Formats: sequence, structure tokens, C-alpha cells
Amino acid sequence: MNRSYQPTISKERTHRLQRPVLTVYAFTITVFIMALLIFAQFIAKMQGDLIYQEKIQAGKIGLSHFVNNAAIPLLDDDALSLNALLKEANAIDGALYAAVVDDRGTVRAHTDLEKIGTSFVRFEKSDKQVRDNDTIMVTHLLPDGTKVLDLSRPVVFMKKNLGAVHLGLSLPFIDGEVQKGMSGSIRAVILLGLILLGILLCSAIALFSWLQRTTYGPAALLEQRTEREEWYKGGEAVTIPACGTGEGANGYSANPRDSEMKQNQVTVLYAGIKDFMAYTEINDHQKLMEDLNGYLSLATDYIRKFGGYIDKFVGDAVIAVFGNSPHQADHAERALNAAVAMQKALQNSGQDGNQLLLKVGIGISSGVVLSGCVGSPAEKELTFIGESFKVAYSLNLMAGPGEIVMSRDAYRMIQPHVTVEPLPPREMMQRTNSWESFRLLKIIDSKDNPRHLDHDNNTSSIT
Repeated sequence: MNRSYQPTISKERTHRLQRPVLTVYAFTITVFIMALLIFAQFIAKMQGDLIYQEKIQAGKIGLSHFVNNAAIPLLDDDALSLNALLKEANAIDGALYAAVVDDRGTVRAHTDLEKIGTSFVRFEKSDKQVRDNDTIMVTHLLPDGTKVLDLSRPVVFMKKNLGAVHLGLSLPFIDGEVQKGMSGSIRAVILLGLILLGILLCSAIALFSWLQRTTYGPAALLEQRTEREEWYKGGEAVTIPACGTGEGANGYSANPRDSEMKQNQVTVLYAGIKDFMAYTEINDHQKLMEDLNGYLSLATDYIRKFGGYIDKFVGDAVIAVFGNSPHQADHAERALNAAVAMQKALQNSGQDGNQLLLKVGIGISSGVVLSGCVGSPAEKELTFIGESFKVAYSLNLMAGPGEIVMSRDAYRMIQPHVTVEPLPPREMMQRTNSWESFRLLKIIDSKDNPRHLDHDNNTSSIT
């Protein structure tokens, strides 16, 4: 018989698997944008405070210069020197005025010459003064409505108070400088954030592209956990649900409280790469991953094609289980068909540069296994338990690159259709009895002729 199993993974199911990933990425991008805006505001606020303090500090430095150089001219009543000194106030950013007042409150020097000799008028509409060491800061309004920060310090000589120096800074000018600095910081942070967002989007596009190409990536693994693989039953694909999802196809129950271990006659296929560790030592990680993925993808395709169930991937090994159809115990036939077709495809594809494909050996064993849902109450998995898995593993160790080695039980089920080479008895694992194994040489038909490969489907059949 020549039954082939075709995967039934639909686009709708693939999209359903990708929706959680899309949701996570959308949420991540939204959170990233919000965090970026908050971070930009935080940086801008810090930058604004820094610029404000810089402008005030520049005013204090200029004020100290005036105070240190005003004592002697005040003692000598040298108005010319005092006014010449205050001309330097023009070099201070945002300075509106500078004045020297004697201890009697008379303006002795001023950047506005008309105010020289007048009494110094106390500020109207001023805020509460703030003292920073010897400097007094008062915010007030000029007659034209301009908001000014007045900085003043006393002029002291030989512990005698000679007067004070006042320096007025324009708060609108300082606020403008602060806003310019904040705007620059926000632009820089947003630009950096857009670059990072672009990298995030590119990585998302690359991930989705990979998910669509691969048949064994996270999407396939997620599907394997939530909906399981397709199982060959009665010549048709029957979906076996994940443990804990309720009623399955044809009345099979996957509810944890209804599940029980069942005995099944199956054939186990164990495919592994020979000298895999040596291959890893002479190839870089990227090439190793690409070659390994190519091998696993091809092996998975042919196992599924003949109704096999992928039990697990273990490093470089693929472990598959083939069960009975309802009316015929054909699991050994389908396992062998899958192995032969897989080896032919591996040898053909390996000529294109992926040397791993030329190093695969396959072990096939038939026997009774237990199957059922195993795990914690929160999560259960369909699991197979039986001696056939150990036998298949040992047969894989015996198989050379490109070879297929089968157990005695598997050989007896397909004996009329194959030509084999008996292998010397070996001790298997911890068993004491010797056992027989056979290396497949060719598939034959009822006329004892080599069975030709079906090149159209790239598969072989033993019936």
C-alpha cells in the first residue's frame, strides 16, 4: 500500500498562532513610544534646569567682579571709575542694568546715566527675596512690565559697609534660552528613539519572515503544544488535540481527568547525524544553525508525509512515532517508506552544500508502547513510553551515514518487501539477551525486483 499523509496546517491556523506575537510587539512598541516621550520630557526638564542655573551662575560671577572692584572707587568717590566698571555688564547675557549704591542709598553709578545721583528706589511688585550666601535675589517688574531677577551683594571694605552692587537679569531672556535648550534635547532624544524603534521594527519583520519560512520554529512548536501534530488514522488525517483541551476527533478525549494510558503497537523512527560534534567544531554557529534547520525541516516533512508523529527533537535527532490505521498494521511500512524517502531527499539535497544531510543515520524499531497525557495539573503533554525508543536509539548508533537499520520485530512486519543485511548480535542497553538488527539494502516488489523510486513524489513505497 502507498498511503501518503499530507499536513493540514492552514493559513488561518498559522495566522492565529502569530496573533499573540503581533499583540506582544504592538504592546511593546506602544510602551516604548510612551516611555520615549516621558524620557524626553525628563531629559528636557533636566537640561532646562541646567541652563537656568548656568545663566544665574554667570550673573553671580559678573556681580562678584563688580563688588570686588567697586570698594576703592566708592571710598575715593570716583564716579568715573565706577561707571567705567559697570560698562562691562554689557558682556553678561541677559543683563538689563547694573548699579552701584552707596550706604546712604544714593546711586553712584548706573548703566542708565540718568539715574546717577538719584535715590535707589526699592522694588515694587517684587517677590520674596532669596538669600544665597552673600547674594540676595529678588524677582520684580520694571515699569514696562519686564520681569527681572535682581542680584545684589554688599560692598565691604575693612569690615565697613560702603554700599551694594545690583545686577538685573532678564527672566524672559533666560526662559527663552531654557526653552531652546529643552527643544534641542527633546529632538535629540526623539531622534535616538526613532532609530531604536526602527531597529525594533526591522527585527519584528525579520522574525515574522522567519516564522513564515520555517516549519519547526516557535510557531510550529506552539502549534504542536496547542493543537498537536496530525495523526494517520484510516487513511485520513485526524487531529489529536492537546491534553486538557476537551473532546478530540472521533470521540477521543483529551481531558486530563478522562485521560488514561493506552497500549499501542507502533514503529519508532530515530534519525540522527553521525559525527555531529566534529561538524560543530569546524563550522561557525550561523552555518551550523542553517544546516541543522535545513535537516530538521526536511526530516519533518517526510515524517509527516507518511503519517508520522513528531514526538520530539533532541539536539540533532528527530524521534517520530508511526501508529496503526484502523484496519491494517501498516505502521512499519510507513515508517520504512518515510525513512527511504527521507534518505533519498537528504542525499540529493546534500549535494548542494549542506554536508549534514549526508551524515544522517536512521534506526527503526517496532513494539508496544504506552501513550497518554503526562505532566502537571496545569499542563499536560501527549507522551509515549516504551522499550522501542531505546531500541531505535541503539539502531541509530549502528547506522552509518545514509543507512537505515531496523530491529527484528520491524523486519518481520515488512520482510517480503525488503532485502536486508543481518548485523552481528549486540547487547542492548541493560538487557542481557542478544538481539538482531538488519541493515536495509533495497526495497523489492512481489517479483523480487528492486522497487523503483517514485520520482514525481520523491518517495518510495514497499507495496
